[in-house]
Amino acid sequence: MAFDGNWIEYKNENRDEFLVAMGVNAAKRKLAQNMKLQLTMKQDGNKFTMIEKSLLHAKETSWTMDEEFTGNLADGSVMKGTYTLETPTCIVGKFTRMSDGKEIVNRRKVDGDEMIQITKVDDIGMKRYLKRQEA
Repeated sequence: MAFDGNWIEYKNENRDEFLVAMGVNAAKRKLAQNMKLQLTMKQDGNKFTMIEKSLLHAKETSWTMDEEFTGNLADGSVMKGTYTLETPTCIVGKFTRMSDGKEIVNRRKVDGDEMIQITKVDDIGMKRYLKRQEA
């Protein structure tokens, strides 16, 4: 499966502007400047499990494609939404943050050993580049 594996962020674009749009305070944005996301994904048919680790948080999320679920964002706020499989190598999540109704779109696309993640809120996008790591 294209998404299976351990991934580590090596570059990002527009992180600070995105975090401002998400309402993250200046102190946490400063901490996030050098944060490298570590991501472990496991796909079993339409079921996914994802473990995210960074300096600011660690969390595990599981979902089934095309089924609504409730999860937590890195800041602890609750979101509800659905992931869909756009292509065998691209998943798109559309979520609503329950505290303020903000819509968040998260797209992850795998090309070989690279994953590009684009997350948008209020038309402000952050782009992350991740490389697959050896187990």
